Amino acid sequence: MERISIQEDFVFGSVMSNKHLCQHLIQIILPELRINRIEFPTLQKAVQENIITRGVRFDVYTKDQNGVVYEIDMQVRHIRGLPQWVRYYQGRIDGDMLRHGQPYAKLRQSYVIFICPFDPYDKGLHKYEFRNYCRQDKSLAMGDGRTAIFLNAKGTVNDVDQDLRNFLEYVDNKDVKDDHYVDELRDYINVLSKDTE
Repeated sequence: MERISIQEDFVFGSVMSNKHLCQHLIQIILPELRINRIEFPTLQKAVQENIITRGVRFDVYTKDQNGVVYEIDMQVRHIRGLPQWVRYYQGRIDGDMLRHGQPYAKLRQSYVIFICPFDPYDKGLHKYEFRNYCRQDKSLAMGDGRTAIFLNAKGTVNDVDQDLRNFLEYVDNKDVKDDHYVDELRDYINVLSKDTE
């Protein structure tokens, strides 16, 4: 039987619909956060303001116990405009988060995460994390709560912990051994591959 890959749209969506697997992945990507629980992940969440503006369809959209939003996409094609794509996603998340008349301070933190089986910036990093900082003083963060992360399954630099590296190697269809989370993913996908529906 041909091995199915987590890179496939349906497979990734199915895996991320599992609340435990989704939460665990977010925690691996952002180990500095304490994520006690997440909402049931919404798959292929569509946001369209009107028929004139371009809508978006988020692969995986969820919130944690503090209302922090996480949008995760498996981006298998290296196309032009990925940074602008993230910018547009972040704007749509903000628009969806804030209701008419609410103050801007109500906007919660948001993370847009693109998982890529290619290196989007050709620097060899496994994780490219972007936030808004002052050019004149890099220690000064704008504090708008938006973070964009590109994960690179082809990374070569020793810049992330082993758990995230193992996950990215699995995304890259490499054989990963002795990793509890990857084993869970593999088992889930094996069951999925036997489901004729």
